[in-house]
Amino acid sequence: MSGATSPPGETPAYYPGCSMDGLGKAYEVSCQMVLGTLGLPLDRIEEYNCCGATEVKNLSHDVSVALPSRNLALARGMGRRTVVAACNGCVYSLARANDAMADPATSARINARLAEGGAPAYDGSAEIRHVLEYIRQRAGAAGVRAAVTAPLKGIRVAPYYGCLYSRPKRYTKVGLEPGRDNPESPYFLDELLEACGADVVRDYPAKTICCGGGHALSDLDVSVAFSASVLNEAKRAGADVVATICPLGQINIENNLDRIRQSFGEEVLLPVAYFTQLMALAFGRSVREARLRYNFSRPDLFFRARGFA
Repeated sequence: MSGATSPPGETPAYYPGCSMDGLGKAYEVSCQMVLGTLGLPLDRIEEYNCCGATEVKNLSHDVSVALPSRNLALARGMGRRTVVAACNGCVYSLARANDAMADPATSARINARLAEGGAPAYDGSAEIRHVLEYIRQRAGAAGVRAAVTAPLKGIRVAPYYGCLYSRPKRYTKVGLEPGRDNPESPYFLDELLEACGADVVRDYPAKTICCGGGHALSDLDVSVAFSASVLNEAKRAGADVVATICPLGQINIENNLDRIRQSFGEEVLLPVAYFTQLMALAFGRSVREARLRYNFSRPDLFFRARGFA
């Protein structure tokens, strides 16, 4: 990653990725609500392709670099230096490609592949940002607080960042560049949730552990145990709800709910929601508009019981 920062007024390119247009649609809808309320524009990359997330690298290094590089080349072709994504796996994949393209031999091979497919060349110069970073950088806690009309007062929220948000630093640059989060104890999500009026559970030891998504196909028992740990530690810390920043983590945890219930008991379960769904509620959107009914863990029932329309 170049480390070059986009001009403050530049509208970044937006890479939605497959999850946001699929199982993570509630995240996409609530994310656009939040960005719209805060006046933070993004220009969607059209004709984007799957970034390969974390799996393709196990099959082919060059393909795992070429897939995200094509998306970054499209963004640069739009005249955009910064690329924003809302999925930890996508941010990881895009940033990893930047790192790989710094090697001249790799860059030559990948650009040859891109040319074969009719895609423009890519020079590794884009800056990758998670949408959480973008909101915190451009609006900040003060901007979020000013937009709140229905504060999440009395609701204890456990902020779950997941493992790829801050790892590895070589790719994410977390803790290495201005405007990045703390790699050991991230707090950007904590700040934004507190600005929404929530009681953030700061002593949440599972905030950066793996959800087990990478093991979902190879070892389901391990995947379930990891997901259960995320919920169990949040419950032990006194949380009412878990806030996620990644569709892969959200989907993996919610897909494991029945197995968690069978293996660890009903008492471990908690509603899980995207952080943008919670922000949308705080900004005055209804439970229906925030699409909380679409979450398998049914946070809509919890929030309606707490008086949210």
